[in-house]
Amino acid sequence: MCETKSPMPDYRPDIFAQKVSEDGKILEQIAVEAEIVSTLFTEHTSHQLLRMDEFIRLQKRRRVTAQGVLLVPKGKSARSYALSLLDSLFPEGTSIRVRAA
Repeated sequence: MCETKSPMPDYRPDIFAQKVSEDGKILEQIAVEAEIVSTLFTEHTSHQLLRMDEFIRLQKRRRVTAQGVLLVPKGKSARSYALSLLDSLFPEGTSIRVRAA
């Protein structure tokens, strides 16, 4: 994977990387949004996560493997808040995963 610029003009994740084949075909992409606990429930974070989910769905329709990660600090409460946020934004579910760093 190599870090690169996001292909969507209105969505800028904190980290965006993709794996490309020798012939230039995109094999896999990952978008990471890193947040601290105090910014999890802000409007900006919500918009970024909604755009990330939209991006993942779009790539899935294009048959490109895309992953979304919400990166939060280590700790039970941070993970719990992050999962709660995802549940409230996506009641029908999302492929965005929560990871702790």
